Amino acid sequence: MIGNVISHYRILELLGPGGMAEVYKAQDLKLPRFAALKFLKADLHARLEERKRFMQEAVAITKLDHANVCTIYEIGETESGQMFIAMAYYDGGSLKGRIKPEGLPALEAVNIAIQIAQGLAKAHECGIIHRDLKPANVMFTADGIAKIVDFGLAKLADAQRLTPTATTVGTPAYMSPEQARMLEVDARSDIWSLGIILYEMLAGRIPFRGEYYLELMYAVVHEEPEPLQKHVANLPPRLYDIVARVLAKSPEERYASMNDMLEELLDLKNALETNAGDERAVLRHSGVLPADFALKLRRLIEEKLALAEAPAPVHADNPYLNRVKIQNPDEFYGRSAELSRIYERIKAGRPQSVSVVGVRRIGKSSVLSAIHHPRNRVKYLPAPQEYVFAKMDLQEKRNVEPAELLHYIFTALQDEFSGRLKLDVKPDYEGLKEVVHAFQDAGLKLIFLWDEFECVTRNPKVGPEFYAYFRALANNFNVAYLTTSSAQLQSLCHTKEIADSPFFNIFTNLNLGPFKLEEAKQLIAEPSARAGKPLAGHTDFVLELAGHFPIFIQMVCAVLFSGEIRDKAAYRKMKEAFLEEAQPHFQEYWEKFEESEKAVVMALARNKKPPREHAFAMKDLAQAGFVLNGKLFSPVFAEFVREAARRPGRWWQRWG
Repeated sequence: MIGNVISHYRILELLGPGGMAEVYKAQDLKLPRFAALKFLKADLHARLEERKRFMQEAVAITKLDHANVCTIYEIGETESGQMFIAMAYYDGGSLKGRIKPEGLPALEAVNIAIQIAQGLAKAHECGIIHRDLKPANVMFTADGIAKIVDFGLAKLADAQRLTPTATTVGTPAYMSPEQARMLEVDARSDIWSLGIILYEMLAGRIPFRGEYYLELMYAVVHEEPEPLQKHVANLPPRLYDIVARVLAKSPEERYASMNDMLEELLDLKNALETNAGDERAVLRHSGVLPADFALKLRRLIEEKLALAEAPAPVHADNPYLNRVKIQNPDEFYGRSAELSRIYERIKAGRPQSVSVVGVRRIGKSSVLSAIHHPRNRVKYLPAPQEYVFAKMDLQEKRNVEPAELLHYIFTALQDEFSGRLKLDVKPDYEGLKEVVHAFQDAGLKLIFLWDEFECVTRNPKVGPEFYAYFRALANNFNVAYLTTSSAQLQSLCHTKEIADSPFFNIFTNLNLGPFKLEEAKQLIAEPSARAGKPLAGHTDFVLELAGHFPIFIQMVCAVLFSGEIRDKAAYRKMKEAFLEEAQPHFQEYWEKFEESEKAVVMALARNKKPPREHAFAMKDLAQAGFVLNGKLFSPVFAEFVREAARRPGRWWQRWG
């Protein structure tokens, strides 16, 4: 075939075979252009039905005169009787070649989908259903114009049926459920196929998986597509909605026509190009709330909540190495009672503020992250879409001016919406009031999560005005605060005037202590079992060293998980390894104890009764977890205390 002249076309190269045809690149000998010649395969051209189908494709395309449908130059037959169609040759490649594993930018994908939809809308107007729409059947010109090709399986409204009813035609990955079930199809089948293509352009993969033809067909008919949000975050909510709608199993739940879908895509394109519309919610310093502000905020929140079912991976090597600010709910154990109490306060008619108090490394930051995580909001809140959470680590803002704190609050709010909340107001007290007012008018409740809030209360640059302002916000709007600190907030203020501020009266205190016994056992057993090396059999050893402190349980378990336990000598080595890591924390606790607490701890370390004049400290020590059942939480800690009293300072650093 290569080198032959057919009509006035010289065959140059084979572009690709198809199911019933082969396509060649050819040189037009009359005009300075290339062409694509499509030949019915030699073994098929004797079959009347296949010849009719081949002609039907030509008829289908010639009915269309549209910029996004391929152009036919000629329909003919070779001297040997082989039928061919001469079409325009497009040197921009196919959509199949353009789709990257990581997907395409949203605007590029939407632009391509619009062009395909425009071509299909014209086809549907002419009574033509494509039935085999897929990325390989969308070609591009050199300047990026999309062209729909291969109408070989097209259904013409006024043509005789060429495919028996009980025959499946099309490509399984892009075939609609009704097409896979061999039912009658209409324009909504092409809408489904375009939806699959749009999904693939955005995610770099199709929404259904199947190793074999029938497995994939079953998934298309019976299984729900994987949510696009699982693979691509931070798309405009309307784009997620469009994809979900076109991939509805029932044709009645899709767009009624390709023109309806096209209208949605054009609106979305305008929004993407102008950084407006559904891509972001904008609040300007005008005193007037945009009409669509509430709707956009709700949709952004719903998108964030929809991502809750895509957990981050668990630490693969040693599940006990993730100890600070646990972000992934799959790695968060215990604290269900505390989470319930906090969410109960948040979901009150007007949200209530909570102060979480606990010693360092007890897990306060992890609790804050758990409260903030969308999956837990969905689990604990009856209407999670009504809440906006803004989480801040105030350790990053030690000794800064109030203006910088306010700027940080604005940044945290915008981060919560992945940058798609634009606050075009000044980041000051008045500007924040405008934001809060706008949220309230939108029916939303605002929860500020402030980790290490003592970084603010101890900051001499933050005066009474700051606390009075945030107290007023909580009193007049649906605003609440969730703070963490190492002690009661009033005891951590830099002046008595600050400590006496009514701001602190709005808080319910929640003391975060060590784990309950069952929670401690869960932390020992579950992560190790999931990682393939169960440690439940070593529970007594772990609790003897660590007590119920989660951080110390993780330290002991990390040593156990990474070592081989053969005999008592191995246990001793693991105990030494634990001590090496735990001693700085023991020292920090010891240095922060009040004198009365030190007296009680020292007495217990020596197996003596605490001095009567200091006995009142027992309750606080037990609440913090240092005293368990009348004894120090760990004999190792008791040993440490005895040495600390005998050899003041960081004595272990002078060993050896």
